Amino acid sequence: MAGAMLDVTIDTTVVGRELELLIERLGSMRTPLNDIAEYLHQSVDSRVRRQVGPDGSPWAPLSPRTIKRKKGNKILRESGALLDTLRHHVSNDELDFGTDRPYGAIHQFGGKIEHAARSQQVYFKEKGGVVGNRFVKKRHSNFSQWVTHGAHTSEMPARPYLGLSSEDENEVLEIVGSYLKG
Repeated sequence: MAGAMLDVTIDTTVVGRELELLIERLGSMRTPLNDIAEYLHQSVDSRVRRQVGPDGSPWAPLSPRTIKRKKGNKILRESGALLDTLRHHVSNDELDFGTDRPYGAIHQFGGKIEHAARSQQVYFKEKGGVVGNRFVKKRHSNFSQWVTHGAHTSEMPARPYLGLSSEDENEVLEIVGSYLKG
């Protein structure tokens, strides 16, 4: 599956030992893992609003070119589409949390983006022998020309939004602990 996923599985860490005790007691981890998934949704949303990674480091700023194109300077939140695609899947002893959108991975890990060459016709309004410098819709234009952009590559910096911070690990322990006590 394309995208970016966080896989929370039972291991031998402190959290893992607590989860193993809980499995013995409950027989299934579905309910606690669903609670952990709900917490992760809130945690990731909070991190994206603060524009920091799981380790607390700030994300790379947007390039000036991107800022010009966007409606604001919010990273990963212009439309909210990526956060709206965050999902979780719980089995008896495993929680998968992330997005299946291919662009989720490039934001999480960074990398090169290949842009293919393309041509398109652009439309302008000509008035008094002078062609304006703003694009207009075809139905409002009286002048057009073909524009070609060559193939090029751009670099997207990593802006990790998935992962467990130390605060997240403590919260997961508290969730598990509440089930062990309860």
